[in-house]
Amino acid sequence: MEDKSIKANEAETKKGGSAALNPEELKAKYGKVYQLDLTLTPDDDTEIEVSYIFKKPTTASYDRYVKTASNGMTKALKTFMFDNIIPEHRDKLEADLEEYPALTLSAGEKLLSMLGLSKTANLMKL
Repeated sequence: MEDKSIKANEAETKKGGSAALNPEELKAKYGKVYQLDLTLTPDDDTEIEVSYIFKKPTTASYDRYVKTASNGMTKALKTFMFDNIIPEHRDKLEADLEEYPALTLSAGEKLLSMLGLSKTANLMKL
């Protein structure tokens, strides 16, 4: 059975929730903004699409993440995400993370990639 908050988010998006947020207004208000779309598959029969809008992470936000990561990676990533989500999507993200806590890893990793985290790096002895 699908989560009620996810259904509400899907209904909000269909009614114009994310789409109703004008990208130009968001850019004027927050600077660089990014829409993060994720597909969650909690079981073989269910696919859930979620979408959030984040501002570009700041160096200060990243520094807080690094400082707190040793105390708990998931908690640090969650704080990092909440530092950078636009206020209009904060409640939506909070509800979705309550139901799907591993969402923190996939979404947080994408935000970190905007600051230079790479999945592929090669080191060669010269």
